Amino acid sequence: MLDFFRVMIEGVEPEGSFFQFYWSPGTHIGEAIESVLGACVRIGIENPIAREADYFEFDSLPEDAVEDKRLKIWYMQERYRFPSEKSFIAPLGIIGSSQIDENDYELLKEGFSRWTTEEGIYELEAAIERGRLFNTFVELMARLPSIKVFWIRLAPDWEYQDREEFWTNEKLDSAEAITSFLTSHSDDTFANGYVGLTAYSDVGQTNLTIDTHKTIKVLTKSVNVQEAAAAALQSLGFEELPEFHSLEYRYYHWHYRPTRSKSRSKLIAALKKWGFSLWKEHKVEPELTSTPD
Repeated sequence: MLDFFRVMIEGVEPEGSFFQFYWSPGTHIGEAIESVLGACVRIGIENPIAREADYFEFDSLPEDAVEDKRLKIWYMQERYRFPSEKSFIAPLGIIGSSQIDENDYELLKEGFSRWTTEEGIYELEAAIERGRLFNTFVELMARLPSIKVFWIRLAPDWEYQDREEFWTNEKLDSAEAITSFLTSHSDDTFANGYVGLTAYSDVGQTNLTIDTHKTIKVLTKSVNVQEAAAAALQSLGFEELPEFHSLEYRYYHWHYRPTRSKSRSKLIAALKKWGFSLWKEHKVEPELTSTPD
């Protein structure tokens, strides 16, 4: 079934940047985003960035929206120009919404924060932009003392299943093996906003995760593992931030998957072929949240 979406594109030109609005049908939001990005490239916009996306009623299209039947999109000719400036580019799989929330997107910044919970768990979170996220995750895996198992989490809201599933593979027990697997199946794993990834180490019972918000998280009982992760991030040029923000917390946003990725049922079938086993699943009741994901 086709839905209809509005996508706000940022373009960067020598004289400055601009925002421009596009509309596209799609079976899911990721398909619409890719359709718009592809159309922008054909129109002549170099390296367009999808900044926001939302469901949209076709009957609410502005009267002056221009239809391009060949590209199967609609767009506004007007471009909202502004001086080019550095701003956070969300990783693949997650995108902002035009709905106003508690926090301003300008607060988003690359960097990390760490703390200790009352239960004695040493935690670290890192917000990393699209172009650096994968290599950063690989670097942190390489710093783990060992890896026992790798698992994939399927989000409960993917295709409205309200069921969270964890699929494990004990043969993916090294940074090299996991990196090779993710590289071969990036659309279905790393770039899928409904999929979380975790490398588990027995040392400190450590979980190194890229969650469905594409935020890197470290949960460990070893302060040495936490310190090693922080040192690795600092060596890569990331700051430890006094105030940490990510799209997970009080920002309206959407999760999406690439057009070439598999549906949930087809991914589950593929996981079985790839040597994964269902570890656990449980029903998750829908909750009211501040994000329309």
